[in-house]
Amino acid sequence: MSVRVYPGEPSEEVLLRDKKEGFNYIFTMKRIYPTLLFTIASFSAAFSQFNETIRGKRPGQSIGAFTVGEGIFQIQSGFDNFSNSQDMTKKGYLNNTVLRYGFTRTFEVSTLVEYRTQEVIQNDTKITLNGLDGMDVGFRKHLYTGKGILPNIGFQFRVRLPVLSQDYKIKNPAPRFIISTSHNFSKTYSLITNWGASWSGNNTAAQGNYTINLSHRFNSKVGVFIENYGSLLQGTYSSYFDGGFAWLVNKDLQLDLYGGYSINRGVSAYFISTGVSWRTKRPEFILKKIQDKL
Repeated sequence: MSVRVYPGEPSEEVLLRDKKEGFNYIFTMKRIYPTLLFTIASFSAAFSQFNETIRGKRPGQSIGAFTVGEGIFQIQSGFDNFSNSQDMTKKGYLNNTVLRYGFTRTFEVSTLVEYRTQEVIQNDTKITLNGLDGMDVGFRKHLYTGKGILPNIGFQFRVRLPVLSQDYKIKNPAPRFIISTSHNFSKTYSLITNWGASWSGNNTAAQGNYTINLSHRFNSKVGVFIENYGSLLQGTYSSYFDGGFAWLVNKDLQLDLYGGYSINRGVSAYFISTGVSWRTKRPEFILKKIQDKL
């Protein structure tokens, strides 16, 4: 018995073919969807540590909880003018430069280089000191990405090497560590705290250090901050305040200007600092990984 086909109606052979192709389509999509989801997840993981705009230690004393991101090289450099006085007056300039490189999404290595020149005046006697007064090497690890009220957490460890200039030399390697937390209260306000300790390299006494930094972003380009930081060494506590602003020139370049003032045990001190932070662009090898998965 033949099957009658009306004009415009598909034949039995066409229906069977379409059914087979539909099955193949569904089977193919079932294979594609998991791969697509895995690719999206991989993409998110690859860039979860890479921030859309540069994250720098400048301005201020505080460091953040995040690293620069895998394959990213970043440089932060600034010039300070400082002075403090009481019975003895110290004034001068210093340059502080930090080089950072991200080996993985959550781990980076860094080097700090600091050069200082200053005059020390006491009883009409002036002494000039200058040279390398800081050479640190170390790493930073992002430990936890905050959720809700829980903050982001990071850990940084560095060692100051005994390779400094004669005027600032130390006897032994001087370790220092920081536990950093950061939390965004809103789209414009954030809080960073640092808690740690450092050693001078000349004795075994440990100095406790802290910073509390509150920042506000006016728009996508300009932000300001105020900060309190201090130290505790052998029962002697010192506290300092600073504040300033940063201007994001583009996603990879930031300029800053800030200053600070303090009075501790009759000694008044101030400084003003200006600097720049710059990073390389998003690493091409990560993009290639994503493209290979597609």
